[in-house]
Amino acid sequence: MVISHRDTGTANVMEDSISDLDTVDYDMERETESFDTEPHPNLYRHGRRYSLTRLEQHPWPIDELEKDRLEEQHVLLRELFQDRLYLAPIQSPRSVLDIRTGTGCWAMECAERYPSSTVRGIDLVNMQEEWVPPNCEFWVDNLCEPGWHTQYANIDLVHINQIQGDRQLLSLLLEGSFSCCALGGWVEICDMRVKLDNPGEDSPFHSYIREMTTAHARDGRQLDLPLHFGAELSQHGFTNVTQHTYAIPLCTAGRDELTKKIIQNWAAGLEGYSFTLLEKYLGKSFAETVLMCASARRALKGKIEGYLQIQVVYGQKPG
Repeated sequence: MVISHRDTGTANVMEDSISDLDTVDYDMERETESFDTEPHPNLYRHGRRYSLTRLEQHPWPIDELEKDRLEEQHVLLRELFQDRLYLAPIQSPRSVLDIRTGTGCWAMECAERYPSSTVRGIDLVNMQEEWVPPNCEFWVDNLCEPGWHTQYANIDLVHINQIQGDRQLLSLLLEGSFSCCALGGWVEICDMRVKLDNPGEDSPFHSYIREMTTAHARDGRQLDLPLHFGAELSQHGFTNVTQHTYAIPLCTAGRDELTKKIIQNWAAGLEGYSFTLLEKYLGKSFAETVLMCASARRALKGKIEGYLQIQVVYGQKPG
């Protein structure tokens, strides 16, 4: 089945790659910015592709490099969750909504596991595959609009993935999810944050987190938002709210093979996660951001005291 879009963008493949955990293979001399002229154009900056029309809401890359990282992350988190796609206590959901679907790999796997279900993936940007299971479809839509949910009803499971500290978006998504959920349906949010034991410590990694915290705050985002998911679910009318926290050690000595791969995957995304916001709010040049991220990754090979916390929080609509 071909995916359906209300607001599709073009998807030109790019060939950038991360060479290893410490360095990123960027050409510092290449043309720094360009864009194409399709109805929903992409912006090309420093070898990465972004959505030009959604850059304010989604200031992160949507290219093949980021798709590959997110798809690997999906596999790693599924292993962390012991082969479960979600933790909410519902078996064989008939109607599923995957919000901030990203590459769509979670939605497609859910559709394959539950072939009698209908699975819809929604996101602000187009990163999804064109060929998907027959019971799965994708929509590109403006989730920042209050009425995003009006065409969905009687949803058994709403899965919300990584909203990047956007509290206003979280409120809109939970309000809409409550409206379109079936009575007794579930909403589950999965996200991650860094928790440092000594946030004021002087290391390249601590400096990176402090800079990112400042840039996110100026963009109206808060990096510790996952801590508030439970309270937000309750405030939006959900009951039986339950939270699971998976603490992945940042210190190399505390990691097994799986958690090592999770940290490496997360750290491989630092540049893409940082470029736009650090430039916009802190005036960082491209070269400065690349060096900062490389230094932060090197520091992760040492004794950084803290955790990458993966939060999974779910609640039920009464009924």
